[in-house]
Amino acid sequence: MYTTPLYIVLPLSILSIAIVVSNVAVCFLVCLNKNLRTFTNGFIVSLAISDILVGGVLFPCYLTNPVGTADFIGYLVSIILLAGVANLCTVTYDRYLALNQPLEYSFKISRIFLKVVPASWIIPIVYSLLPLIWNTDRREKIHKIYLIGLQLIGVIIPYIFIIIAYCTIFRRVRRSLKLRKQFSLNSSKRSKQERKRVTSEAKVAKVFLIVSASFILCWLPVIFITTAGEIFDRIDVIPEALEIISFFTIAFSSLVNPLVYSFMKPDFNKAIVKALNRHLKRGGNYTTNDQTIALTPMSVTATYIAE
Repeated sequence: MYTTPLYIVLPLSILSIAIVVSNVAVCFLVCLNKNLRTFTNGFIVSLAISDILVGGVLFPCYLTNPVGTADFIGYLVSIILLAGVANLCTVTYDRYLALNQPLEYSFKISRIFLKVVPASWIIPIVYSLLPLIWNTDRREKIHKIYLIGLQLIGVIIPYIFIIIAYCTIFRRVRRSLKLRKQFSLNSSKRSKQERKRVTSEAKVAKVFLIVSASFILCWLPVIFITTAGEIFDRIDVIPEALEIISFFTIAFSSLVNPLVYSFMKPDFNKAIVKALNRHLKRGGNYTTNDQTIALTPMSVTATYIAE
């Protein structure tokens, strides 16, 4: 019976724990903090759940019985990949509405939120389990058609829309800030508030652009293995170490998201700094003018990225 080598088991086990803990922390932070209960952060929680599946289910199955659970791992990888892309599409649409249709944003997003979040999971699950119809026989022609559809409809086309959306978003931001700079003599309170809103929304959009880019880059090894080995039957072009590397890149994708939210997303940053300051104040740490100072990287950045 094949057993996973210790030099793989140990780091992946540590990464699994870190992934689950960090993403569960993101979910709890949103649920327990009233200021974080927004539609955008609701999409973040949905994305965090897919990351929890990576660390809490995918890696344990692979580490304990990689051969016996091969088919299950295949289904789970497909679900996580498609659900991740679907959630990135929903949050991209959320940012597109917030910047391009700010007056209609709350009304539109409130109407679709409870529909698109379940859909971003139900559709990937149903599609990923389709191979059960033909007993996951990889020799069947329909299985190749299924994989091509997975890559094309589930990854390539959505990412084309994501790229177009972010290009539109940042073009709109640049044009908006340029116009306000030209009319800087108009220093009305409303003009300043609008400029602050656009800048804040741009920062949030930048966060999700980084998350989207890291996601597709980290999943490229899996996509390459599937394309070369399953669609073109060219196992010979797949390096032996790539399968192991792919698990580490998936782990990196699931672990980097909470870090990006914590250090770059203004509302998360403020909530974390506030919680740390409260904790340190209770512990009798140094205070200046009755305000606790948390000596963390996040407290330094909070001063200039806060919404």
